[in-house]
Amino acid sequence: MGNLNLRVWIIAAIVGLLGIVLVANRWKTAEFTPEKSAETVAPMQGMQGDGLPQQEISRIEFLNAVFEKTKPSPLVTRILTAKTGTYPKDSLELALRWAQETENGPLVALLQTDLAEQFGAQSDEKSQSEIAKNLIFSAAMSVETPIAAAYLFQLGKKHIDAGLKKNPKNSDLLNALIVYQSEYLNAPMQFLGTLKTALAADSSNIDTHFIHLNLLKKSQQWPKALKKCEKLISLQPQNPRWLFEMSEVFGIMGDSVNAKVYLNLAVKTQKSVQSFK
Repeated sequence: MGNLNLRVWIIAAIVGLLGIVLVANRWKTAEFTPEKSAETVAPMQGMQGDGLPQQEISRIEFLNAVFEKTKPSPLVTRILTAKTGTYPKDSLELALRWAQETENGPLVALLQTDLAEQFGAQSDEKSQSEIAKNLIFSAAMSVETPIAAAYLFQLGKKHIDAGLKKNPKNSDLLNALIVYQSEYLNAPMQFLGTLKTALAADSSNIDTHFIHLNLLKKSQQWPKALKKCEKLISLQPQNPRWLFEMSEVFGIMGDSVNAKVYLNLAVKTQKSVQSFK
């Protein structure tokens, strides 16, 4: 009970100090500024990981899934169900605004991809990496809607494959592939191999280490998670995010002394960062 109370206290302190939840979703980003911020399920037939469909999902199936709660206007419906490339840019942007206003994350990711593919420089390596990352991380944040998440994972994987074919050492694509393999395929041997490749390509990549930290936390490997926090702190000593992470892990492990030490360090670093604004 003591450990539970300590953990609650730490999390409450973090939220109160920052005004936001630091980790809205563990895959969203490893970047942090003051302004921004495992339960095992037996796989079902045709399912993998957290019950995500493995069969190919069509765009119509995706749209039906994301519209279960919020129905679009007739105009937005026509835009979304039309043949790809038949609507002008301003129409897609209108649909994107509707998706953003209704907080439909999966649909936002799809429309951003449509716009990038039709009117952006998607053949550029950086642009293709951004598309893949956006799809994969949006999929990981949408697992409560399995069909939508599966569609985004599948679409993102196509962009990952195309990008890695051009540059097998692209860190952004390798990071996206790790999330795909861990969250969609639930294939530890695969994502550990990709993680090794990613760290070999760039041993100081913050996002790679952050993703590894979350995988360690998900599998409750707390001593290794502490080591990963130490690595992140060494790479970004002025980022309070990693001090908060260290405090939380110590709290989960029942080490109240170190949990409080790192929480205080995080608060101090946070104030120092804000003083430079």
